[in-house]
Amino acid sequence: MGAKVGGKKGGAEADINVTPLIDIVLVLLIIFMVLTPRTIEEMTANLPSKTETAKKQDDKKDQLLVAIYGDGSLALNLKSMDEREIFDQLRQRLRATDKKVVFVDAHPELDYGRVVAVMDLAKDAGAERVGLARMKTEGPVKASGGDAAPAPE
Repeated sequence: MGAKVGGKKGGAEADINVTPLIDIVLVLLIIFMVLTPRTIEEMTANLPSKTETAKKQDDKKDQLLVAIYGDGSLALNLKSMDEREIFDQLRQRLRATDKKVVFVDAHPELDYGRVVAVMDLAKDAGAERVGLARMKTEGPVKASGGDAAPAPE
């Protein structure tokens, strides 16, 4: 506490009491010192190892990509199917894999509700995570009847 002894009596004290300010700064310093190690742990980067790079090559074969075209038609890994077939195929393939991820690639002019419905379909089929492939101005790659899955970008 700041107090003056002696001097003029009855006059107002013009000095600012900085003690509460110092107390607040010290408390904030302690809080930041405690939180910094946790923040650093969360910010660490998981860099891929050489074995993970080889695994990613194999993962592209197992990826599930549901494409929704501008006319509303659907395809699983570039193979045209209706909703029921896609649901059955997704459920069957997701049971066989431990990575339960499905990507959805939709035409940019498509109704948002339609895209959400297909994402819900993938979740109902057993997907733990549903991701959106990078949207292209021309929409997803057209189905060609093949079984090869392009890598989502």
